[in-house]
Amino acid sequence: MHVGIVGKRGYPYVYGGYETFVTEMGERLVQRGIAITVYCHAPLFEEKPKKVNGINLVYIPCVDTKSLSQLTNSLLSIIHVSFSKVDVVFVINSANGPFGILTKISGKPSAINLIGLEWLRPKWKGLGARYYLFASRLSTKLFDQLITDSDEM
Repeated sequence: MHVGIVGKRGYPYVYGGYETFVTEMGERLVQRGIAITVYCHAPLFEEKPKKVNGINLVYIPCVDTKSLSQLTNSLLSIIHVSFSKVDVVFVINSANGPFGILTKISGKPSAINLIGLEWLRPKWKGLGARYYLFASRLSTKLFDQLITDSDEM
């Protein structure tokens, strides 16, 4: 089995909860014989090895601004992974919900990890909050499996 992981900054790049989660999960799955490919934000890495700790790495460009880097990187990564040889696509972050249409079109089984009610967080106001709500709703329709640790989700 080969799993492609999209939606984090990269590996090994521990920035926050998502990155720590993917690092721990990815390394443990590799130990169990599962091939893992992590999609990385190319601008964040001076050195770009093809593999670290048994995890395959693909470096994808993005619009390198605070508000667009994650979305543009995830969109380009999902386009790439949807037409690659991975068996399953694992996406992190409900902001990537609309991109699930690409895994549907390509016929790749997919899962998305939704961490919570992002649209209610104080850091997302106005358009950002509305986008998160919209994207989270699309996640429920476009991805084959939803994963969350939040009862509210």
